[in-house]
Amino acid sequence: MKTSKKKAKETAKVVPSDDPVKPDDQLILSQEELDEVYGNGLFVKEPPTPHAKVIYSNKQKTYLPKKEITNCIKLFELKSTLFHRESMNAIIQIENELCRKPENLGTDEIMGENITEEGEEEEYIDPLALDLNIDDLQSVEDVNEEFLHENMEMGEEGEVESILTDLKNEPEEEIESRVVKKVSEESFLSLPVTKLCTVVKLKNKFNFFDRVSQTKKILMRNKDTQTPVTKKFDFAAFVSLSDIYDTYEVDFAIQKEEKDKEMREKLAAHMGKRKTKTRKKMYIEHDEMKYELLKVAKILEKIISLNATDAIAQDFRYYEDPSDQFRDRGEGTLMLMWTMVYEEEKKLIVTDITWSPDYFDMFAITLSIPQGELKFTESPDIGYVCLWVLKNSSYPDYVAHTQSGAMCLSFHHDFGYLLAVGLRDGNLAVYNVSLLKNEPQYSTHSAGTKLMASVMQVVWCKNLPTGEMNFFSVSEDGLVCQWILMQNELMKVVRMSLVIDMYPEIELGGIKQTYYARGTTIAFNPTDPEIYLIGTVEGYIFKCNTEWSCYVQRFKAHEMPINRIDFNKFDSNIYLTCSEDFVIKLWEDKSEIPLIIFDLQTGLTDVRWSPFSSSVFGVITVDCRVLFYDLDVSTKNSVCEQLIHPTEKYRLVRLAFDRRVPMIVVGSSRGTIVTYKLSPNLRAIMKSPKKGVQIPTETLELEKLHTVLNSVRE
Repeated sequence: MKTSKKKAKETAKVVPSDDPVKPDDQLILSQEELDEVYGNGLFVKEPPTPHAKVIYSNKQKTYLPKKEITNCIKLFELKSTLFHRESMNAIIQIENELCRKPENLGTDEIMGENITEEGEEEEYIDPLALDLNIDDLQSVEDVNEEFLHENMEMGEEGEVESILTDLKNEPEEEIESRVVKKVSEESFLSLPVTKLCTVVKLKNKFNFFDRVSQTKKILMRNKDTQTPVTKKFDFAAFVSLSDIYDTYEVDFAIQKEEKDKEMREKLAAHMGKRKTKTRKKMYIEHDEMKYELLKVAKILEKIISLNATDAIAQDFRYYEDPSDQFRDRGEGTLMLMWTMVYEEEKKLIVTDITWSPDYFDMFAITLSIPQGELKFTESPDIGYVCLWVLKNSSYPDYVAHTQSGAMCLSFHHDFGYLLAVGLRDGNLAVYNVSLLKNEPQYSTHSAGTKLMASVMQVVWCKNLPTGEMNFFSVSEDGLVCQWILMQNELMKVVRMSLVIDMYPEIELGGIKQTYYARGTTIAFNPTDPEIYLIGTVEGYIFKCNTEWSCYVQRFKAHEMPINRIDFNKFDSNIYLTCSEDFVIKLWEDKSEIPLIIFDLQTGLTDVRWSPFSSSVFGVITVDCRVLFYDLDVSTKNSVCEQLIHPTEKYRLVRLAFDRRVPMIVVGSSRGTIVTYKLSPNLRAIMKSPKKGVQIPTETLELEKLHTVLNSVRE
């Protein structure tokens, strides 16, 4: 039984209870102390920042304190006279209101106001906020006794007697200072509130008066002016057509002379400015240093690349394929040289290629995202303009980033450092590749004269009679525009709109709508720069003149979009066109019927006449093949056919001949550029016999082409 009771007691101790567990050293607080609220203030502390910063002033030749920038920003600030009810200031103000004696105050004063005879209000001010003057009290001893007796009531009798004895033995000045200090530090809150309340008369802050100022009166005056009388006289004469013509001729000659004189003055002033122009020394040193460093770095890069591809460079200079002499007449091959890839953007496609007119080993390309891969949800289109040199096949010699896809480009024939570029969003830009910066020197972004659709091709033209450089562009919005390089901007001149007739006609709201053909390519006549041809997506060819705003000739050439129009390098009356309808056509000027039709049974992207032979041209196909035709050998079969890339991964886009060395450049998708050297049979030229009259090569090539065309006509 005893053991069971012990176990029951142990189990009773282990059972948890709902009563709170209190430690032995816990303080016992009253209910008032428990209800007291303690507030915590949160403050923002700025991170440690160095102070006393100075900056050196070159103007004053000394160090000046630098203005400190704080991290704090004041969003809102409002001045107020309100206190929280539980704050110290509010408690004091409430006590001051309650401490007024009803027997000493009138009814008006009990309500918180005291109206004087003048109508001014009197308010009660807290004596804590006023300076305590010992003269206002009755005497030092009365204050001390009153103060000590009040403390005696609070239970401090022993201390009172000791304080009184000390005060009697001290001088009066020290007693006054001690009393003032004691009262100001401790006794204000311990003294009865009724003894501290006083009535102070304040000024009325709501008295205003008006200030009036009078300005001077404005005097109105009339001013009259008198102009000389215009002289009038009568004139009569007989005018004929010849007189009108002669007058216009004289006026045109005078205007031309004035323009020539103004142009000569501009050139003279420009040359004078170039001779006497001075630039800042720092800017010259900075530019020269940067230019020289970049020049040395490019030379080193070219030397390293040439050492790595020395075998290709030797073949390019000296090797000729000896197997051509054992092949049939006219047949040749292509020898692979350099392969260049812009590693940073392999997914882009080569949209255009052109060789530099100044350097035989330099060409420029444009890169853009393929049209089929553009999506509406992706980021904006991007593009690049790259200049490649055969001496350095590892990286472009010049790279410029464009905000939209770069679609076409063209070098100026006289100033090879000027490069015109057309973009997919309708903008155009002119780059100066001789400068260190990669920004365009002229652009339509700032001028706001951009086109409404993609720019498909740009071509430089001869300078205007006034000396301004200009180029033409054709775009998919059906406009042919001339762009003139002014001093700081590109001036746009719309030369023609490509209007075609559609059946049935399009009507909107009963109004007939004009249909504009979408331009794809433009080509100028080599011998007559005023004549140019335009190919369209609808398969039409427009023959136009730069002096007229309408076309000279229009005819249906293909059933699908025309990708290229190229004039023969020896006879400007002969040109080629290729289209996506698998057909190449050879045309003669002023004729709407093709002389020869080549059906390749595959899509065609580009065609070019060879600059070495009048009867040879090259064409590239969608299935990554390059074909060469020699009209002097055969008008049906090709003399060279070579596969460039695997058909599954690549697509050939552009072809370009170098007119100084026997080489072609082929651009494809994935940003790849391949260079090939032509074998001797593909660049054979006519030579006059050693004996007899020496005939120029151009004349012999022209006769060879005419012989072939005459046989076709027959």
